[in-house]
Amino acid sequence: MGSSVIGSLESRIPQRTIVAIDVVIVVWTVLWIALGILVGTFVARLSAVGDGVADAGRAIGRAGDAVAELADVPLVGGGFEQLSSEITGIGEDTIERGRSIEDDVDRLAILIGASIALAPTLPVLAVWVPPRISRERERRALRASLRRADGAALAYLANRAVATRLFRELRAVSEDPVRDLAAGRHEGLASLELQHLGLASRRSGLAPTTGDVQASARR
Repeated sequence: MGSSVIGSLESRIPQRTIVAIDVVIVVWTVLWIALGILVGTFVARLSAVGDGVADAGRAIGRAGDAVAELADVPLVGGGFEQLSSEITGIGEDTIERGRSIEDDVDRLAILIGASIALAPTLPVLAVWVPPRISRERERRALRASLRRADGAALAYLANRAVATRLFRELRAVSEDPVRDLAAGRHEGLASLELQHLGLASRRSGLAPTTGDVQASARR
C-alpha cells in the first residue's frame, strides 16, 4: 500500500522536480556507500591485532624449536623434549587464535560497512525506484504514441488533466474543459500533462505549439 501511495504522489510531481529528487537520492546513496566503505576499511585495519597474535605464536614456535635442540644434549637434554612439545603446542594455538581474530575482524568490517551503506539507502531506493521506473515507462509509451500521431496519447493526457488538474489550471488552456474534452479538442488540455511529464519540447514535436493552446482556449 505504501508503494502505491508513493507512486500516486510521484505521478503528481513535475518532471523537473522528479529529476531533482533523483539527483538528491543518487548523492545520498553515494555518500552512504562511501561512508560504509570508509568505516569498513578502518575496522578491517584492526585485523592487524590478529596478525600480531599470529606472529607471537610463530615466535613461540621458534622458541620451542630451539628448546627441542637441547633435547639432544647428553645428560641434560632428557627433560627438554617434553618442554619443547608444550611450547610448540602453545605456539600453534596462538597462531590459530591470531588467524581466528583476523577472520572475525574481516567479517565484522564487512558487516559494519554493509550496514552503514545499505540501511539508510535500501529503504529509500525500494520506495522511490519502482514508481520511478513506472513513470519512465509511461513517458516512453506516451512519447511513442505522440510520434505516431495516433491521437491516443493526447486523448489520454487530456482526460487525465481534466480528472486531476485544478480548475484554474484547466481554464488557463480551455474556457470549457469538459466541452473541449467531449468534442475531442485535446491539444490544450493535454499540454498541461505534457509539461508535467517533461515531454513538452518543440524540437521533438511532442507538445502542441502555443498557437494550438490559444486556439483551443478560444473555442
